[in-house]
Amino acid sequence: MGCRKSTCTWAQNLKVGAEYRQYTVQLVRQIGCFCEEYRIYVNGQEIEQHGLKYNPCAPLCCAGGEFEWEQDGHSFMLMFNSLSWTNFSGGFRLFIDGIDVNTGREFSAFWRRRGWQIVFVGLVILLIGIALSLAFHFAFPSRLKYGIAFGYAFTFTGLFDILWGLIPVIKYRNSKYDRSVAVKYTSSNAV
Repeated sequence: MGCRKSTCTWAQNLKVGAEYRQYTVQLVRQIGCFCEEYRIYVNGQEIEQHGLKYNPCAPLCCAGGEFEWEQDGHSFMLMFNSLSWTNFSGGFRLFIDGIDVNTGREFSAFWRRRGWQIVFVGLVILLIGIALSLAFHFAFPSRLKYGIAFGYAFTFTGLFDILWGLIPVIKYRNSKYDRSVAVKYTSSNAV
């Protein structure tokens, strides 16, 4: 099955007990014309029952598109990144203990940043669309009716991107992981 095969690999050193151990997570995607199949490997061992399903808008809407598991006291989450610029070839993110392996950002902060990036791009496209619509309307009022339609298309695309980007900004405004419990600061300078 599949028109194409894609592999994403992440490696991270994690503390297990008193020692550090390297974890390698590999996602193998068999990309078909209408569906995808996934195989997940952790340190070379395949996870048989993973439940990862194709969902092109995860985690913004609908269920699926993510898989969570616990191993050696650490929480792993493999998730589809619907706001990625490279959805077809990449698009998946691995979060370990709520931190993105690629960027080091906390889960909610990662999605809010992605949302703001899409909002900014949508705003730029919206402004280009408004400028094109006005330019074709006033500069060429009797000709180039397609130019006005092109400007309107840019305008509506910009509005759609702004709304699409605001979803994660609003949905993830609060942190999913409570870091105040996990970190305790002590001082060695007693007064």
